[in-house]
Amino acid sequence: MLSDHLEVRPAIGRELDLVVAAFGDASFFAERMARQAEDNGVLLVAWLHGEVVGCVYVWFEDAEEAELRKHLPGVPLLNRLRVVERLRNQRIGTALVRAAEQVVRERGHAQLALGIGLDNAGAERLYLRLGFAEWPHGLVDTFYMVFKDEREVREPELCRILVKELNQEMPLKRD
Repeated sequence: MLSDHLEVRPAIGRELDLVVAAFGDASFFAERMARQAEDNGVLLVAWLHGEVVGCVYVWFEDAEEAELRKHLPGVPLLNRLRVVERLRNQRIGTALVRAAEQVVRERGHAQLALGIGLDNAGAERLYLRLGFAEWPHGLVDTFYMVFKDEREVREPELCRILVKELNQEMPLKRD
């Protein structure tokens, strides 16, 4: 079984090239590693037989969007969950989210939030299955950070905000 060989753990500096080789976005991941070094977040990487197969960033800084700061002050955010295309729908995303939830709990937080684009039905299904729920405050104008010519560029994106209460255990779901 795939999950028996999957390891999810925080990235370390010398692994950055492997993450970039799997997903591109060298500037984005270098910036996230710098934030991790300052204890502002954690870049979790999923490994399968020594190969990078997924990642997600857990943002511990204040949210950049005013609505999130107002309604979810201090709540960590999941950012850029990625799984290599050939291994999607193999529970790697689930393992990354569960590892992120554990990191968030260990830091004393009771909630975890994220934004998903309106056209990302696959991500929405995953997060709803994992116990996230849409917040009652409507859609939020956010941005998607991209790097162009080594410069950070913020592309606007309208998102649904999903939140999970981490102090509630999800019942085991049989597949």
